Amino acid sequence: MLNRWTFAVALAATVLGPEPTAVAASPEGRIPEMIPVEALDLIGKPAPGFEAPLLNGGSFRLQEHRGSVVILSFWASWCGPCREELPALAALQKSRPDLKIFAVNVDREKSKAQAFLAQVPFDLPIVWDNEATALGQYEVLSMPTMFLIDRNQTLVWRKTGFGRDKGLSELEAQLQGVR
Repeated sequence: MLNRWTFAVALAATVLGPEPTAVAASPEGRIPEMIPVEALDLIGKPAPGFEAPLLNGGSFRLQEHRGSVVILSFWASWCGPCREELPALAALQKSRPDLKIFAVNVDREKSKAQAFLAQVPFDLPIVWDNEATALGQYEVLSMPTMFLIDRNQTLVWRKTGFGRDKGLSELEAQLQGVR
């Protein structure tokens, strides 16, 4: 009787054939290089449009904010640095009413986000991406991750993580060049 490993190897050999270069060879006979990370980067490309509910009712549609500078900050209830970034972004929003800042929560359960908000209150609209639609479109791998989107809805900057030492200084520097 074949075990799973033997079966998987036999299936792969049947599907792929005996020569590994038959699978991935280029016309010159070389194995192609990995796709460079830069090719996967969203910066300079149109911001993926998405629609999601707001945690307190209503809905968010990125397309409705064309003509405004938008900041999306992806966060989760388990994210330690989010406890500092989100209140800092709320303070920035108060001092810069020309910006549209949205906190995009990715918790599957609304109760977890609400428990976080009871401990870390801040005044920003909260987009609830519980199905991870925007999370996938924006290729978010870690929390917090922030995106700066210009008035034409082009992604101009991405930042992962938050530290007390720099705070929002990198974001504020990027805002200088955004039209």
